[in-house]
Order: sequence, then structure tokens, then C-alpha cells
Amino acid sequence: MPKTSSSPISPEINPNQRSLDLGDALTEQALEAAPAFAGNLDLTAFRLPQNFNAVGGVKKLITSVPGRKPGTQTYFRVRPGDDWRMQALILQLKEDGESYFVMPQLASELASECRPKMLYTYVDRDGNLGIWPVNLPGEDGRLDAWSQSAHTAAAHAQARWVRLLANRHVGAYDVIEATNLTEEPKWPEMDFKKVLNLAFKERLITSMSHPIVRRLRGEI
Repeated sequence: MPKTSSSPISPEINPNQRSLDLGDALTEQALEAAPAFAGNLDLTAFRLPQNFNAVGGVKKLITSVPGRKPGTQTYFRVRPGDDWRMQALILQLKEDGESYFVMPQLASELASECRPKMLYTYVDRDGNLGIWPVNLPGEDGRLDAWSQSAHTAAAHAQARWVRLLANRHVGAYDVIEATNLTEEPKWPEMDFKKVLNLAFKERLITSMSHPIVRRLRGEI
């Protein structure tokens, strides 16, 4: 029995072909319902409003937070306030830049592998959240120029959109400010404790038996 536009699914359809024929039928119905147009289609008529996500009930669910500095081509803001930063012992792998949160009681045993850092909370223009570990002064009170300029950038980013540009000539970061960006950052609805858990829940070193520690010690 031939298909007709008034009967999208024939009662004699082979069960193995049902989904394919159903798709064909729905496509035919859509084409029949679509209005004809002449010339170029004006796609600007279908522009979404700027608050589309809010109107449509779309909410971004944050399931992980990177623990690394912002990308050099990314404009970002740092969240101000002492409640959104902390000093912590961090082990950073040179190969991939991954940062691991180290419990303070392991400081003496891992003194050559980790160092204290300030953890800044930042967000980029797309609403992507991150934790930025920046070196703190060592036991001798000295701090390298890269870290000094990173702290300067973090302070400036509390009020302005900035990005980092590595200046190899001077051995420090240049801070580039976006003078035309005036909108305020959209911070996610979660506290600093939750942000830290998302950043380090899978990268937490609580004992010397951690695989990363054992690998660094040549045990595995």
C-alpha cells in the first residue's frame, strides 16, 4: 500500500524499517508545513535574545574546576575578598602543569616537590571557573619575577578584565587590560569550599602512598 501524506505510518510497515519510515514521514510532514520563500532566507529574523538562557531555563552545571593559570589568550577576572583565596601547599607536575593539593603534615617529606602557593578564584568571559595557584615567597623570602607579576595581575583582575602575556625578554608577565569590556563577571552560585572540592577532589595527596608521590620517588 503506498504511503500518503495523511497517513504517516502505514499499518503494513516492516518492524525492522519502522524507525526509518517514521523519520521519512515526519520529514515529509515538516516539508509540507514549511512556508515557501523566494530569494535568500533572512536568518537574522531568528536571532535569539541576549537573555535566552535565562528565559529558556538553561543553567550551566559545573562539575569540575581546573587548577591552573588562565590561558594566555583568555580574559579573566579574579574574585575579590579573602573568602575566595587561600594559601596552600601545592605539588605541580612540570610535564602537564597539573596541580595537586598536599596536606600540610607532608610538608617536610615533600619539601623538594611542593611549595606554598596562593590559590585565586577566577572566571573567564564564558563563565568558566578556575583556581589559579601562584607561588608565594620561599623560606628566604624571595619571589621570582614571574610570580610577582602574576600576583600583580591577580590584584588588577579584581576590578578589570585582563589576560596574561609572557614576556620572555623581561622574564615576567605583561598584564593586558581590556579597556572596552565593562560587564561584570557572572560568578557561579557556589561557595569557595565547593570550588576547591571540584578543583582538587581527584588531586588530593594525603599520604606518601599516593601514586604521584610514589612515582616521583621511583617506587613505581
